[in-house]
Amino acid sequence: MASAFDDFTDAVTFGGYRLGSLAARLTPSLVAQNAVSLLAPTVALSLRKRRAIIERHLRRVNPALSGLALRRASQQAFDSYMRYYTESFRLPNMSGQHVLDSLSNDGFHYIEEALERGKGAIIALPHLGGWEWAGRWMAERGHHMTVIVEPLQPPELFEWFTKLRSD
Repeated sequence: MASAFDDFTDAVTFGGYRLGSLAARLTPSLVAQNAVSLLAPTVALSLRKRRAIIERHLRRVNPALSGLALRRASQQAFDSYMRYYTESFRLPNMSGQHVLDSLSNDGFHYIEEALERGKGAIIALPHLGGWEWAGRWMAERGHHMTVIVEPLQPPELFEWFTKLRSD
C-alpha cells in the first residue's frame, strides 16, 4: 500500500511531466531549446538517485571515467533526455508533412521489402534518437505501429504517455 508521501511523489512526477509537455508545446522552438540547456543541470542535481544510476552505468561502459569527466558525461545524459522529452512533447502538434520532411530514410527499402511480403516487420529501435519520431514518421507513411514499452510509474504517467504517443 502506498504511503501519503508516495502518493505525493507520484502526483508531483505526473504533474511535472504534464507541465513540461505544456511548456514544450507552447514555447517557440529556439526558446525551448535554450530552456532545456538552462534547466538540465538543475534537474540533474535534483535527481540524485537517477544521477547515481547513470554514473554507475557510465562507469560500466568506461571504468576510467571519474571525477569531472564522469560528472560531465552524466550531465550530457541529462541534457540528452531533456532534449528528447522536449522534442517528444512537441511532436503531436507538428504537421505530418513536417515530420515526413524532418527524417531521413536511408535503408528504408529494407523495411518496405519486408512489408511487401505481407507479414509485417519487426523493427528494433535502440535509443539512438526519438523513437516516437520514427513511429510518427511510419504512421504518416500509412503504416500501423504496435509498440512494446516498459511500464512507467505512476500508472497515470504510463497512461498519459500512451495517449501522447498515440495522438
